[in-house]
Amino acid sequence: MLVGAVSTERVTMCVQTIADTRVLIKIKEFATDNIIFEKTITTEATQKNIVKVLISGLRSNTKYTYTLSGNNTEVWTEGRFITFSDKAASYKVVFGSCQETGSESVIYSQIMKESPLFYLQLGDLHYENIDDRCQIRFDSAYHKVFSSKAQAALYRNIPLVYMWDDHDFGPNNSDASNPCRTTAIQQYKNYFPHYPMAFDGETQPISQTFDVGRITYVMADMRSQKIPPSYDGCVRLTQGSNFGNETHLTWFFNTLLAAKKKGHVVFWVNSYPWINAPGGPNYKCNEKDNWGGYPEERTRIADFIKANNIPVCILSGDAHMVAMDDGSHSDYATGGGAPIRVFHAAAIDRPGSYKGGPYSQGYSWEEGQFGVIEVKMSIDDICFVWYAVNANGKPVVNQEGKEIRLEFCMTP
Repeated sequence: MLVGAVSTERVTMCVQTIADTRVLIKIKEFATDNIIFEKTITTEATQKNIVKVLISGLRSNTKYTYTLSGNNTEVWTEGRFITFSDKAASYKVVFGSCQETGSESVIYSQIMKESPLFYLQLGDLHYENIDDRCQIRFDSAYHKVFSSKAQAALYRNIPLVYMWDDHDFGPNNSDASNPCRTTAIQQYKNYFPHYPMAFDGETQPISQTFDVGRITYVMADMRSQKIPPSYDGCVRLTQGSNFGNETHLTWFFNTLLAAKKKGHVVFWVNSYPWINAPGGPNYKCNEKDNWGGYPEERTRIADFIKANNIPVCILSGDAHMVAMDDGSHSDYATGGGAPIRVFHAAAIDRPGSYKGGPYSQGYSWEEGQFGVIEVKMSIDDICFVWYAVNANGKPVVNQEGKEIRLEFCMTP
């Protein structure tokens, strides 16, 4: 059972059963206990026993509870969600990435304790590295994920927003050449509640956007279209592209402009390290899987942000670390002028790794940690508090023992 694609007045519920079943969905407004939605659905094996239900006409900034029951009215499962506010409002987001397939880590209950408006999963939801027997292996991977009691409890009660990375799209460092690309895209659409796709088609990216207050979250698919550069040793022979094609990159630029026109700050969900260049602590001369290997495309993006004065921050996973930069090391615009705040959050329960950098607030490459974003909106500014929490509920600290934390305000 998944809840997602929440907005100010709608939500999508994704129900899957183990066999053909009639299921009664009942939604109540928490404050009044009034039933506002009631519907019986039937799951069928021909559709993998999955049914997506879109519920609209909800009230903004309102808590709802729901139950699923069978013919005998016995409640099988229950959960809750809160719709987004249609006014300036404060809220909390938790995000993270990189978790063992079917993980039962205690970290999921810790995420729930934060009571976020939604949970942003930035990829590596599983580590099945699928590049053959595509259909059956994706079905198996998602069955393992959703069979986890710890994860199921989280996804029933906190809306899930999900964008894949390499290990859950294909094999390690996967790109557009993944033999299972078409299946991966279709399976994502089958299994997950999601916001409207920017592109349609069986090989098109799953990029999408959504707004919460005056923040536009831009979820760019950095895997399914990716074309890596080629090298002869350390000599680069061909340039690569993380967006893969001009149409995808133009969509990204237009999305940034649309957000600015609305007076929004942009949170760009970008899978892997933006900060990485010659002289950096982890730079390699033949980079292929982070922005260090795509300097021309990165500079083009930075120049666009600079030229159009786009207020943007970057949220990333992939690297098994928590790290933050206040813009001191992230400016790749020609001549400077596009410092971008960057926040990495991982790994949910995988061994640590340190990638990219340097980072102004330092880093932690421990296992079992996630990022927290507190949003405080006023009429003029939007203020943020960034920090990270480990599986024990303690603040995450950097290599010097200082809390990794950043507080700032932005004017859209």
